[in-house]
Amino acid sequence: MGFDEEWAQLRGEAAARQDVRMGLNQLAPASGGSGGSDFGTDSAQKRAASGKLAGEIKTQTENAGKKSDEETAVAITAFAGWDTAAGLKTAEETWNKQVKNLLGRLATESHNLGVARSMYLGNELEAYEEFQLLKRQPPFNGAHGRQEQ
Repeated sequence: MGFDEEWAQLRGEAAARQDVRMGLNQLAPASGGSGGSDFGTDSAQKRAASGKLAGEIKTQTENAGKKSDEETAVAITAFAGWDTAAGLKTAEETWNKQVKNLLGRLATESHNLGVARSMYLGNELEAYEEFQLLKRQPPFNGAHGRQEQ
């Protein structure tokens, strides 16, 4: 069997085994993403999640921290001179540290989503450009081991 016959046979076997769920072999479903358990990414969802973390969730977290501070301050004043006031003060300090840590994490996650979005977009653009280069090159003639002119 010659190279051309063997190559045709291998290509036929590969085509018969091809998994039609392969991401490059289909369009994404209308709902977005790649569907099923396949890997997929949605740039718009990453942008929306990043914006929600940096906006609404951050604001709600800050407001919850301030509301707790106001109510705890009233309780500390009411229990002045008692050990309860000192305990409330310690609890308030711990709460404020936790709120600050949470706000830092929200900012980090928001930033990371933006970075991930940029990286995916960059990789997609790079892959697109590489395919464009392949389209411009003359086809490869495997039987003769050189490109056709």
